[in-house]
Amino acid sequence: MKKMKKLLSAALCAVLLLSLAVPALAAGPFGKGEYATIVTGSDFQDLGSAAYERFGRLLRRMREDGMQTPDSMLVGGDYTKLLFDYAVPGMAQIQDQLTSVYPEADPERVVCIQGNHDNPASGFTKTGFYDMGVYCLYAINEDDFPWMQTLRPLAVERIRKLGEDIDAKLQGMIGAGDLRPVIVLTHLPLHHTSRTLYGDNRCAAYLFEPLNRAGQKLDIVFLFGHQHSGDYDDYIGGSVNFLAPGETIRVPKKDEMGENAYTNETLNFTYANCGYVGYSDNTESETSTNALTLGAVTLSDKKIRIVKYTEEGLFGFNDVARKNPGAGKENTNGGKTAKLSERFWLLEAKVFRWFFDLMQRFVSLFSFGK
Repeated sequence: MKKMKKLLSAALCAVLLLSLAVPALAAGPFGKGEYATIVTGSDFQDLGSAAYERFGRLLRRMREDGMQTPDSMLVGGDYTKLLFDYAVPGMAQIQDQLTSVYPEADPERVVCIQGNHDNPASGFTKTGFYDMGVYCLYAINEDDFPWMQTLRPLAVERIRKLGEDIDAKLQGMIGAGDLRPVIVLTHLPLHHTSRTLYGDNRCAAYLFEPLNRAGQKLDIVFLFGHQHSGDYDDYIGGSVNFLAPGETIRVPKKDEMGENAYTNETLNFTYANCGYVGYSDNTESETSTNALTLGAVTLSDKKIRIVKYTEEGLFGFNDVARKNPGAGKENTNGGKTAKLSERFWLLEAKVFRWFFDLMQRFVSLFSFGK
């Protein structure tokens, strides 16, 4: 009888331990009350087709971990392939991969902006403010916030006017009591790096100031790309960047260039990169990574979550408490929804992609003698 009691006690302990372990095993970034998920990625640059194939694998890993059908996808520019402009077929391939993994996803809600390696005539979503339903989007193409800004005399005035428009739109939301989350999507970042020394994002303050002002009232997420080709961002994490409201960001000075030509500003909004899909030359160290990732922004009643995935699985996530809990949750009907600005390119993209695939096979055949 005593032996039976011991066996029973051991069995109960095992069940208790297993019940405690299961939640830990099931812990992950998804399925925690989010009502909208926005996939994010940028810089699909590669010498072959690996970046677009990698995107599909990353997306499948996220689905395996419970990510719901995305509300939309935001792509932060640069789609080159074999060192050629590949934006037109690249955007179509992104749509194809998304709907392959998530058949219920709406390909019309894939928002693609221009990077510094892209032909501006490729049909990108136009720079401007968009009502996406549960959130609002301000999309910014590289032509409107360009790299090497000191070499483009008209860039400063264009960026100044862009900042004024951002200010008008966000203050208009606040004045109207529209407190939905706002995502800002651009190719270039706002923070000072060694690239700023030769003019990259030197005029970022024109955008930072209205965003930080509105960030006192609104839940704003700023997403960027571009910074994957060197160790520029090692001081803020390498290829995976995240700064929360309350943290410090180095904002370049408008009228000065140099290693220390920045001011330390306290963020009122969330700041992160989209996730580099093609390649990264950032440093792998204790404080920096060169991981290739796909991102997601999830919206819940009380928090916004920024998620990053590698092909091995979850890289990490960060939560930000919302200033306006639940705002926009029921607003499922968007107004001026962001779309790619031209629809005729879909057929062109298929022809272009077929040509590239044929060319790759030809090069492979003669390069390797097979």
